[in-house]
Amino acid sequence: MRTRWLPFLTLITLTLGACGRTEVPERSTSETTEAVRVRLATAAREAVPLVTQASGSVEPARRISPGTKILGRIDRVLVREGDRVERGQLLASIESRDLGAAVAQAEAALAMAQAQLENARVQHERMHDLHGRGSVTDKSLEDATTGFHVARAAVTQAEANVTAARVHLGYAEIRSPLTGWVVAKKIEAGDMTTPGAPLFTLEDLSRVKIVVNVPEAEVVSLEPGGAARVEITGRALDAVIDRIVPAGDPASRTFSVQLLLDNQDGALKSGMFARVSFEHGEGQVLRVPASALVHRGQLEGLFVVSGDGKARLRWIKTGRASSKAEDARVEILSGLEVGERYVVEPPAGLVDGTLVDGTDVARERALDEVEEKLQVAS
Repeated sequence: MRTRWLPFLTLITLTLGACGRTEVPERSTSETTEAVRVRLATAAREAVPLVTQASGSVEPARRISPGTKILGRIDRVLVREGDRVERGQLLASIESRDLGAAVAQAEAALAMAQAQLENARVQHERMHDLHGRGSVTDKSLEDATTGFHVARAAVTQAEANVTAARVHLGYAEIRSPLTGWVVAKKIEAGDMTTPGAPLFTLEDLSRVKIVVNVPEAEVVSLEPGGAARVEITGRALDAVIDRIVPAGDPASRTFSVQLLLDNQDGALKSGMFARVSFEHGEGQVLRVPASALVHRGQLEGLFVVSGDGKARLRWIKTGRASSKAEDARVEILSGLEVGERYVVEPPAGLVDGTLVDGTDVARERALDEVEEKLQVAS
């Protein structure tokens, strides 16, 4: 009976075994041993200009806050923020009826003094004539002469009083001392003014200055008149160092450096962010093409080829990058040593530990140069 069912049991066992088995495809030998073709370069130091970079703000070459010397009530305000003004233009006026009356009073006193002077002059001439004929005493002539000099001095004093009264009346008019822009208005009609208090802020933007703070280790290589490069809102501009303040900040150990820029078109505005670059000599730095960098979030790395011919992803710390878009190169601060080989342009899909077969970039360039020379010679 058991022998009768044995063939059927064997068939069922084989069927279940076939259904439960999962086939695992074998990895081909080429997938594990075939090297990826890449271009390699050897890390080396390059001579590059030493550049000091600092950031600052655009400031006007001249900023003035006009005010007044008198106490009074604002009568009119003729400008507002953003207005362009010319030198001598009236900005505001203060109620000045009392000052106008003082001018009129001083002018009347001058007229009286001038009349008295004329009378004293006539009296002096009469006494001088009579004294010559012996009709008056010496004392009478002396009195007439003194009266003439006193009257003349009174006229001088009255003229000075008129000038002073007119000057005080002029304080009731606030005029622009420069050609520029109104950037702040601190009064309204009806406000009371205080002597010495600024009423407006005016800026002359025909020339602007850039103020940056430079560390003490690098400021020693700068001097007034030196050239600099300024980047403002994407524009690269040439500037000149105007002055270096000799007193540094004891807390940050930095020194204030001011640069001047022409701004006749008014494109630069006060308060804009500026980045300044100072070149001073040359130095040797380790740099690689920007195309060699691998980015993983905030991390940057390079594929460095080890002695076994495998590309190893190594995280690095980068520094300044060159501004040439066609041949951008990046300074390597750490993570790569001189003489190590790295992948110049990592292909898509290259992972850590991949076996690579590299072509040396320097050798390619040398062959290209030889080929060009041969073509020229032929």
